[in-house]
Amino acid sequence: MEIVNSAEATVMIPVEEELKRAAEKMKTDFSKIKTKIHRYPAIFRRLISMDNRYFVPTVVAIGPYHHGAPHLQEAEEVKRAAAYYFCRESAHSVEEVYYKILSIAAEARSCYADDAVASIGEGDFVAMMFHDGCFLLQLIIRMIGELIAPSLESWFTSNGASMMMDIFLLENQIPWQVLDALMDFRPVSMGDFVSWQGSNFDGSLDFKRVTSLSQSSAIELTEIGIKLVANKTSRFNDIVISKGILFGKLSLAPLVMEDCTACWLVNMMALEICLQYTGIGDAVSSYVFLLGMLMSREEDVHELRMKHILHGDFSNQRTLIFFKNLIELTAVPNQHAALLAHIEAYRRKRWLWIPILKFIHNNLKTIVTVFSIIGVLVGIFKTLMSLKQHQQ
Repeated sequence: MEIVNSAEATVMIPVEEELKRAAEKMKTDFSKIKTKIHRYPAIFRRLISMDNRYFVPTVVAIGPYHHGAPHLQEAEEVKRAAAYYFCRESAHSVEEVYYKILSIAAEARSCYADDAVASIGEGDFVAMMFHDGCFLLQLIIRMIGELIAPSLESWFTSNGASMMMDIFLLENQIPWQVLDALMDFRPVSMGDFVSWQGSNFDGSLDFKRVTSLSQSSAIELTEIGIKLVANKTSRFNDIVISKGILFGKLSLAPLVMEDCTACWLVNMMALEICLQYTGIGDAVSSYVFLLGMLMSREEDVHELRMKHILHGDFSNQRTLIFFKNLIELTAVPNQHAALLAHIEAYRRKRWLWIPILKFIHNNLKTIVTVFSIIGVLVGIFKTLMSLKQHQQ
């Protein structure tokens, strides 16, 4: 019996150590959750398999996740040129700037998934961080209105739309400490860039959790007397539902639906999912769910366009499919529940008016036509009465 117990103990020790190492690794990974460069959550795999345009860079790779892809090689030469111009404008030698990146390379490397950097040697990793960081800063310098080398300006201009999607991809990022180290040599007004780029994606939605509430599409809200109105701002937290004497009003931020905006929404939503429970918020996810809630069919998308809430070159069908795919990605859509509670309360309080309002909305053209005919008949009647009076 003692021999068996001894054998069991011998087996259990390495098993316990293996479990402990796994737990410690998870703890370490979680401690870096706000600074690591995340991979797309598993729930995005279906969407990626359907259309990878919002997940895979088309022009430039930033960091190791897409580094070396054949279709991105042209940008590698541009990165080297950007690094040269950055160092020249900083009035510091290439060697000095390069060694600064070398000093923080280990810290930067720890921000990426182990499997993505395992095959990349130290020298290659440092060079990648150096080139990518200089490239990004040169792009930001250009975007905030400062002058850069004409050759870089030309390349950035010709690839602008694709780059604006590429640099916001979740898996196409660089650790902040790399940019911070480079800005020691050439200060860049990052605040101006963030203010300019983030002005349309500001605010958060702080809705209380309410369950068992029905959802209403854009047309259904109009039918029950809730008008949809576009806000003058584009901030996600500017969502207000109010009630008047006869009609309610739901106002929310307008959105321009085009590839670049769609890419940003997808990737910001992915980041929010990665950072759940860190207090970073979920403004984008909440806004996406609110819009998705308002779309049951293409007619709802058309209604949102007519109310100037949706703009852009996406077709109604494409817009509907985009939002329906996104709202299926997470099981935590409760941030819009307070709005649903207001709508539900509106239904209960105005149950008598709702059938009348719905009839008016669905038969508005007929009603207008009837009143027009009545108006014409009244006019004819008045004319005949006037003629009769003159004859007398």
